[in-house]
Amino acid sequence: MNALDRIKKIGERWFLTEPLLFAVYCSHVFVENNAIDVPMRTGNMKVEFAPKILDKIADDVLAEYMKIEMFRILLKHPYQRQPPFAAKALLTMASNITIADVYDVSPAVKKQMSGTEQKLPGGLCFEEYYNLLLQNTTPDSETSGGEPQQSDDKSKQEGNGSSDSDNAGQGGESGGSSGDGSQSGDSNGSQGDSNGNISSGAGNSQEQRDSQVSELWEENEEACCSINEFIEVATASNNWGSVAGKLQGLIKASLKVDMDYRKMLSLFKTSVISSKRRLTRMRPNRRFGFDAMGSRYELSTNLLIAVDVSGSVTDRSLQFFFSVINRLFKYGVEKLDVLQFDDQIQGEIEPLRKARKTVKIMGRGGTSFQPAADYYCEHPEYDGLIYFTDGYAPPPVFNTKRPIDVLWVICSRQCYAENSTWIRKIKRNRVTFIPRSE
Repeated sequence: MNALDRIKKIGERWFLTEPLLFAVYCSHVFVENNAIDVPMRTGNMKVEFAPKILDKIADDVLAEYMKIEMFRILLKHPYQRQPPFAAKALLTMASNITIADVYDVSPAVKKQMSGTEQKLPGGLCFEEYYNLLLQNTTPDSETSGGEPQQSDDKSKQEGNGSSDSDNAGQGGESGGSSGDGSQSGDSNGSQGDSNGNISSGAGNSQEQRDSQVSELWEENEEACCSINEFIEVATASNNWGSVAGKLQGLIKASLKVDMDYRKMLSLFKTSVISSKRRLTRMRPNRRFGFDAMGSRYELSTNLLIAVDVSGSVTDRSLQFFFSVINRLFKYGVEKLDVLQFDDQIQGEIEPLRKARKTVKIMGRGGTSFQPAADYYCEHPEYDGLIYFTDGYAPPPVFNTKRPIDVLWVICSRQCYAENSTWIRKIKRNRVTFIPRSE
């Protein structure tokens, strides 16, 4: 049985015994990657695994590695709360310490989780552990990218795979500390044994493996929103499986971090942007400097904004909607066309090229999303559509073969909770909300 079949078998067992872990397991795609030197890593809505390591470990150890990655996802470490220009190796260590602080990790796996052997205070959050690790890292051991750097001259020789004696979390390695890869004919990959111990090949220090674990981590508000739904279901049904009380509390606490609708708008703008490239001597080339011409991009994004002016949307919500629309000009959007709709399009499509202080509201009847969807599909010059609404109406149908990009901005958290599920079922549709505390 290959590694993927073993992973699927464990996932099938979770269907009955671990409903929360099973939901997270189904939300991510498992992808084989023999180029990595760690058993598993998470990011970009996928879980990458290395068969060269998993094939040599027992099923119970494999299940433990899978649990650790599911916990990382539930705590949103791969998708949220990461400091700018963070050191990847330290992110991994902070995540390991956070999990080990509230979960009884098996000894075989724990000794592979670097950072857990350090004597740090308990009960801290992910960011606090990261800051402590960063403070404990000497300036000489950091590069501009935040990755630890070997100061021993021997480590700079080609083929030398030895790691410093003070590397954290290396207690499970087999193979001597000399690690001279120049005399070995083996590949540079890590190997595992049935107990989960991983031995590094040439050139693979503990810091490099730690960096690989968090290499795919980046901010993803949509992923966080989906994960929050799993947590809310587990909380409402009190069906956590074997997830212990301390870990439950930490997972519930992660719900308090609100999704940033401003970032979602900015990401939406970036995803539909069409840029005009123009060469210029006034900007250096990113690869060759001023010896080659750099590039300047002129933004030419056209967005269609559909504002729900039906009777169910309050005047206060409409104020929020148009306030957010005005902010879009700060993101570099060149032109916006705004249409108002209730059960039909009200008035003419109004082009906006700058923020406005006053807007005349029409309509205030029933609600149908279909007229705005039809208009968007009939006008291919638009790069994307943004609905501003409370979400209460039948789902629209987008009758077009061209790729679409649609973002729904819901007026409140409550309306978002009641309508976000059906919106996500529509292909290439995303959803966010405006917190009512603003």
